[in-house]
Amino acid sequence: MSLENRREIIFLYDVIRSNPNGDPDDGNRPRMDEYGYNLVTDVRLKRTIRDYWIKQQNENLRVLIQQRFKDDQKTVMSMGDIVSAELGYDDKKKPVREELLDILPERYIDIRCFGAAVTLKGANVSITGPVQFGIGKSLNKPEIQTMTITSVMSSGGEKGAGAIGTFHFVDYSLILFHGIACEYNSKETKLTKEDMFSVYEGLWEGTKSLNTRSKFNHNPRLLISVISKEKEFQIGGLDETLTLVREKEIQKISDCKIVADEFVEKLLEYKENILGIEYKESGNIIYLYKDQEKNSIRELFEGTGLDLTEL
Repeated sequence: MSLENRREIIFLYDVIRSNPNGDPDDGNRPRMDEYGYNLVTDVRLKRTIRDYWIKQQNENLRVLIQQRFKDDQKTVMSMGDIVSAELGYDDKKKPVREELLDILPERYIDIRCFGAAVTLKGANVSITGPVQFGIGKSLNKPEIQTMTITSVMSSGGEKGAGAIGTFHFVDYSLILFHGIACEYNSKETKLTKEDMFSVYEGLWEGTKSLNTRSKFNHNPRLLISVISKEKEFQIGGLDETLTLVREKEIQKISDCKIVADEFVEKLLEYKENILGIEYKESGNIIYLYKDQEKNSIRELFEGTGLDLTEL
């Protein structure tokens, strides 16, 4: 059964001495906007979720979009190559557009969730995924640091000589993503509630399991999914309602206090339109509401009448 109610998603995580999303046009330095906030693309976030699903080796979590190589183990396969290999298309068996629209979402969870554009000879397909995220942005203004790194392995230039390079990272960044799960697109891809729980798990556990040097020390802090009662209804702009008491010289989560007045008031304003709120949190965040400290989302909404369910 496809998703019946729209979800508005907030995902907050932090990174410590890490590079959450390098910019290849800027020497792989962390992406920053003109005001000094750290940016992370939705592509990076979806890759985190997909990588987690792939690690599970679960038949219900099959992922289509992942890096694959041709038989020479050097050439990266295109999207068309991947689809042809997966579905057995060749000179004898030609792709059929209607078949792709049915099979791809049915077989692959990432297509059911995020959609895909597939270009094949005679069968171009564009599937709009019901789950979409905007660009993630830090609530604080981190400092970028650069470190020289060396390797004992030869770079190929000189026999026996190690390679020398640089590693760019932020000292601390608390990053907020805003997303939507659309009930209309879910009918097209047959996205289910179970798939949504897999997205939540991919966000939370996938972030925790990032373990490369550039992605080390990633910690999920807060996940909220606001479920609408009515079709097409969404509050919108929830990511703009959470701010920090201070934006600079933050080194760890305990240095942060999140001002949640506007966030709480926004949800209370549309209380009659909200079916419920699903949430997960690390327990390390201090919220401020009407100048009073709150230690959890449940405490933040205590007595409001909103239905909260822990994921």
